[in-house]
Amino acid sequence: MKRIFIATAFALGAAVSAHADTSTYYWQGKGGRADEQLQAAARLCDQRHGVVENGAITSANYKRCMLKQGWKYGNTARVRTYISPDTGMSCHAEGGIAVCDPPQGTVKYFDPDQGLWCTRTGLVSVCSNF
Repeated sequence: MKRIFIATAFALGAAVSAHADTSTYYWQGKGGRADEQLQAAARLCDQRHGVVENGAITSANYKRCMLKQGWKYGNTARVRTYISPDTGMSCHAEGGIAVCDPPQGTVKYFDPDQGLWCTRTGLVSVCSNF
């Protein structure tokens, strides 16, 4: 009988944001495995099948790759995010307050305080009336 070790939830993809979708994988082999082995398996599958971006569905090929490394896909917990109309930052609610991080990629938004359309890429925001 295989002993199932529940791995610590592991956020796949680049660690650009501290708040990400979290995928859980279960160790299928004998004995326990550490997070380092899970992360090594994820890096290998990232190289072969691409990084699973936040909000994206984990592909069957990615899941098979992880399973070949001994890790069975469990589930993905989604974090609901929104773009702040004031800052263009990627935000989510946490305990009644908004926690915001620079968005991944480029975001276009309207800043009501300035009355201008803005473009944010990472920490840099440019607003213009053109």
